[in-house]
This record gives sequence, C-alpha cells and structure tokens, in this order.
Amino acid sequence: MPLIEQTSGSSRIRWARPFKPKSGPKYIQIVNMISESIQSGVMQHGDQIPPQRTLAAHLGVDLTTVTRAYAEARNRGLIASYSGRGSFVMGVSEPVSQVSIDLTMNIPPQPANGSMAERVGAGIAQLLARNSIESLSPYQDEPVDRSVLQAAQGWLRPALGDLDSRDLIVCSGSQAAIFAILSAYARPGDTVLCDPLTYPGLLLAAEQLKLRLCAVASDAQGMLPDALEQARQANGARLLYLNPTFHNPTAHTMPLARRREIAEIIKRCDITLIEDDPYRYLLDDAPEPIATLTGGVNTYYLASLSKCLWPSLRTSFVLPPRGNDGQRLQISLRASSMGCSALLLALVEQWIRSGSAKELVQEIRREARARQQLARTLLSHPFQAHPTGLHLWLPLPAQWNQELFTHALNDEGVSIAGGHSFSVSPLTQDGVRISLGGASNQAVLAQALRKVEALLNQERRRGSRAFV
Repeated sequence: MPLIEQTSGSSRIRWARPFKPKSGPKYIQIVNMISESIQSGVMQHGDQIPPQRTLAAHLGVDLTTVTRAYAEARNRGLIASYSGRGSFVMGVSEPVSQVSIDLTMNIPPQPANGSMAERVGAGIAQLLARNSIESLSPYQDEPVDRSVLQAAQGWLRPALGDLDSRDLIVCSGSQAAIFAILSAYARPGDTVLCDPLTYPGLLLAAEQLKLRLCAVASDAQGMLPDALEQARQANGARLLYLNPTFHNPTAHTMPLARRREIAEIIKRCDITLIEDDPYRYLLDDAPEPIATLTGGVNTYYLASLSKCLWPSLRTSFVLPPRGNDGQRLQISLRASSMGCSALLLALVEQWIRSGSAKELVQEIRREARARQQLARTLLSHPFQAHPTGLHLWLPLPAQWNQELFTHALNDEGVSIAGGHSFSVSPLTQDGVRISLGGASNQAVLAQALRKVEALLNQERRRGSRAFV
C-alpha cells in the first residue's frame, strides 16, 4: 500500500518533512527521510513509496531532485523499483544475519553503489594496459617519480594553497611517517607533547621508541595555548603531535582562531609540529591547516589517503618544514621499509589525474553522511561527531565505565574502541569511539547501533558486570 493518507481531498505523505537548511543537498535529505522512516517503523518492508511526480509536487521540488533521490536510495539498498509497478521499501528493514560487527577501525565506508570494486578493477586494468608489469614491480629505493609528486601536489593544493610543496614526500602511510619523524628527531627519554586523548598509532610509536608522551590540557576547541607553552617550558619538549581536524577520537575540530594561537607558539617557542590531517577531504568546513598558518615553519604536514579514499592504497603525503629538504626523513623511512608499492602509487596518480579520487571522496562523504544520520536516529544519548565524519565519540552514562561497556557490547557481537585505547593519562570521563565505516552496509550498522542503544539504557553497577 502506498504510504499516502487522504485528508480532506488532499494527500499527505506520512514520512515527508520540511527541508532543513545546511543539512546537505535536497535529494540526500529525501534519502535520509526514507531511511529514518524505515528505522522508525513508519515504513515496512514491501511498502510502496509514492511516484516521483507525486513526491516532487508534495515537497515543492523539481522532478530531477526526486529522481536522483530514488536512485541514491536504490544504491543504498533502501528501495527497489520495478517497471510498471513503482518503488518499494527494501534493505534496512530486512533481517540481518547475526555476525560479529567490528566498529573498532576508522575506515571509510564503502559507497553503497558498489563503485569501489569497479574503480579498483578498472584502474588496475588500465594500468596494466598502459604499462609493463616490470615497471609496476620494483622496490621504491629512490624518491618517487616527479609525475606522482605533481599529482600529489595538485591533490593537496586545496588544503595548502600557496605553501611551497617542492619538497613533498610520498610514503607508505602516515603511521610510517610518524614513526620515521619521531625516530629521526627524538632520542629515548625525550618528551613529545600531545592531546590527552590521541591517535593510538602515536602511543605505539612512542612506546617502541621509548619516548615520553606529555598530555597537554585541551577543551572542546582543542589544545589550550597557555597549557602548550607551559608544557614546553616545563619539559623542554621540542616535538608536538596534533590531529586538529575531526580529532581522533573526540571528533572535535580546532577552530581557526585557536589554530592561529597554536601556530604563534610553535614559531615563538621553536616547537616542531607533526600535523596529522587524514580527514580534511571528508569535511566541507575544515579550517586551513596549522601548517599554512606557520608558513611551513617547524611543521610536518601529513595527509593520508587511507581515511578519505581507500586504506589499501597505503599512501600518505608528507610536507617537511620549510627549509628542510626531507633527506633525514627519507633516510629514516628507508631504514624501516622498502617504500610504497609501485602499482598502488600508479593507481593513486591515475585516480587523482582522472578526477576519480574527487568523485570517490564525494561518494564516501554521501555514505558517511547517511551513516551519521542513522546514528542520530538510533542513538538517544548525546555524542560528538561531524555530519560527514567516520566515527563518533560517545561519553558513557554514569552507570557504565568503558571496560564494562565494551565487554558487554562485545558479548552482543559488536566491537568498539574504549577510551583507554587513546588515553595518554587517566580518563576524567568514560567514553567510547564508534567507527561507522566498519559495517559492510547500513543495515548491519543499524543492527549494531540498536545494540549500543539498548545497552546504554541498561542499569549496571560501575565496576561490576552484575545487573542492578
């Protein structure tokens, strides 16, 4: 039955609502309306949705907007369309197999239209058609080809603007770059400044290199400038690690004014910053990097492709500080690995030059937005996130601590990351990070989030797994 009610000679579509400003394109908002109505039970599997012209007239939009919305809903598996019959609810309301769902890793969600597999297959086929297998096989024992660097410079230009990128380095992931920078510029016992909650890869690298991490106080806008300057003076620390855009794990983004204050301290106090910026291209409102505010002085800028394109590319772009040719970093990188895959670098260059990389980012952003909307629909407890971000940070209610919550949720078949995985110092509030890209599709993610919501609403004693 079509979900249209007759009221006094006119029709009312039960699930439609007014468009919201700054909530994305109208066609995406229509898709979100459909998704939310399925999640809430307003629409059930097999229900017919209105013809496109009917919905267009009801919402006051042109037909192409609804046509695009229905196509996106089909791509996400929300509806199915049949010639001569119309469109019907599918997907999210169908039963989902009871499997373990891993939401611990921050990976970009696969676009619902399945384009990733097609892009990878087509891209590699084109590379093999144009290049010999020998040219795609060697170890990277020298700096990468100039053509790859030029493509990388073009990719970074929207972020870095006119900042000189002639000394740009390409390496096999930002984790490799972080380890190499630390090993090149610090000695066992040295102090590295960072946020109280920070990237687990930094924790691991510091442990392996026997470095001391010093947590600098922060607030919702990021690291506190006064606290940074005081920590520099107290510890004599010369290295600072920051992830200021869509911070992992808290999801906060440092505003421009705070970045300017941090940049001034970096220059004045002679601190070397490692600015890790893997999420920038997923956000449409990210302030300019701190690297541009320092003019490149004392700043390593890291831009991974793993979070905005595909983790398997294992590619990160690193811009050394101004006046630093990167040779010391290159030596450190070569000491720990044989560099990037020639095949993957060729694929990266091809995707950037052809425009496929930008198209793929847009597809991932659309899917990330849909998953964040799903989280807002299913989780009643406050959390921190960005509308197109890959994860959310969920402060836990008083009856839970992170160990209890993650263990109890794991018993339900869902894995998430507890705050202790990111903590330099003892936590002042228990929280967990939920990575929305790990679920294979929105139906699986919805199943996991419902389990999170159910568990949040249970009453348990802190420090005990027993029910109250």
